[in-house]
Amino acid sequence: MLDRRDLLRLVPASSLAWLAPSISVPLAARTLSEVAPLLAGPPVVQHLRPEGFAVSCAVGQLATGWIEWGQAPEALDQRAVAARAGLVQASDYALVIPVSCGDRGGPGRRIFYRVVAQPLQYETAYKLHRGEAVAGPTQSLTLPDPAAPHARVAVINDTHEHGKTVDALIERIEEVQPDVLVWNGDTCVSAFDAPADVPRVLLTPRWATCRSLLFVPGNHDVRGASARELSRCLAAGPDASLPYNVARRHGPLALLTLDTGEDKPDGHPVFAGTAAYEPYRLRQAAWLREALQRPDIASAPFKVVFCHIPLQGLPGENDGLSLEGFAAWSGDGAQAWMPVLREAGVALVVSGHMHAWRVDEPTDGRPMQVVGGGPDLHDATLIVLDGDPQTLRVTIQDLSGRELAQRQLTRG
Repeated sequence: MLDRRDLLRLVPASSLAWLAPSISVPLAARTLSEVAPLLAGPPVVQHLRPEGFAVSCAVGQLATGWIEWGQAPEALDQRAVAARAGLVQASDYALVIPVSCGDRGGPGRRIFYRVVAQPLQYETAYKLHRGEAVAGPTQSLTLPDPAAPHARVAVINDTHEHGKTVDALIERIEEVQPDVLVWNGDTCVSAFDAPADVPRVLLTPRWATCRSLLFVPGNHDVRGASARELSRCLAAGPDASLPYNVARRHGPLALLTLDTGEDKPDGHPVFAGTAAYEPYRLRQAAWLREALQRPDIASAPFKVVFCHIPLQGLPGENDGLSLEGFAAWSGDGAQAWMPVLREAGVALVVSGHMHAWRVDEPTDGRPMQVVGGGPDLHDATLIVLDGDPQTLRVTIQDLSGRELAQRQLTRG
């Protein structure tokens, strides 16, 4: 088990490099004193699809924000503003802004964008003050093509705020250049204890400005007084009641995310009645069955599922179904989901949690399972998936890029 006293809460230096080219956009408004940087982190892209995407960004004070975007860096002539029930979104820690590209979208289209935030201060309900808007640097991304002949996915897990490991992973991700990055859980040291922890951990690494981040929570991510704030810092999936369940087609790969939740039964006394993961896993099972039957998902040459806690264990390992100890693999998740995965012919499950990498070969109709490494520099891993219509190549690398394990699955 992790002890927070043994881990460092470090924000990687590379996470702040994106701020260098930021510019101020003068607006006719009263200037507010800046007690913290307005844009407190790089943009984080999620739910990238041919029709659009979502962007999350940490802010250091109460602000509204928008995305300026277009098809050329010098022509950001479109604006996306987040609003709900007529009220423009405002936050003092994170903005989440969906972008719908309309007729400017489509498979393979390149989009340029930047985040703009403007301070907001309430004196009274009818007396509001606005500061100067601040724009981040222009970024670019490419809308995915479900019919593309190749897709590359990188997977990281159990980073636990180890700053040097996060820095090294950022470098490796830039070298590998995946289409999609999966952050497969346990992002924080031990728990999210304060609201400011959530954007600091989730929205400061600079690894998803030009590619889509698929976020999968781990058991540590759902602990602490502020764990419920995760959904306010990241864009939820299509079903708000299942915010971490996403099914996306990227070329030959269908990517699906599942939330294994906690590593102990709901009735464990440490939760004091705050855990309801067992019915949640059953609802995810119904979602999973429907998602795997969607034509775009069912027709994919390879279906890959990501979840933090493994769905298969080694002999003698704890399945988390009793009050003793904690789960090395999710027995409850396996009972709910494995029959669905087998029926649909899912090729691969990618997990973390154990802080030691391994490969579990496919047996008895169960998919191959790959488990990522831990948070320290010497045991952290980057899992890379390369898919084409006939083969799925799975590679586990250390932080130097050295290959630790490699497998190849063939369509059949």
